[in-house]
Amino acid sequence: MNIFKAIMGKCDTAPLADDVWSVMDSQITLDLEKLPGLALKGGAGYMAGKGLAKPVLVVRGQDNNLYAYENACPHGGRKIDPVQGEARLRCCSVNHSTFDYNGKVLSGPAQHKHELRRLLTSQADGKLLISL
Repeated sequence: MNIFKAIMGKCDTAPLADDVWSVMDSQITLDLEKLPGLALKGGAGYMAGKGLAKPVLVVRGQDNNLYAYENACPHGGRKIDPVQGEARLRCCSVNHSTFDYNGKVLSGPAQHKHELRRLLTSQADGKLLISL
């Protein structure tokens, strides 16, 4: 991430298309068959709108598991990106707080705040279900 993107809080992770996810009864459903990028380690996307209180980030970890988080750093509220090739996430800011896949703060100013909020996930019939 370059310094100008960090100053502006711009992440590399793109939003997911509206037609591949839905929200109902405090649960997000993603159609994994329409998201080939999430099949790859380090693949990620985020969702916003459709009544979500906060954006949600989905990441295919280096361990090949899918993870979901509230897409807001606990330090300053900036969005989160996966660190490519590593089992870490980072804040899209100048300070780059980093987190493990459980949401635990590894470094940066978020150490003095709360952990990144990880959301419960499950998979069924080619869908990823995320509990809000």
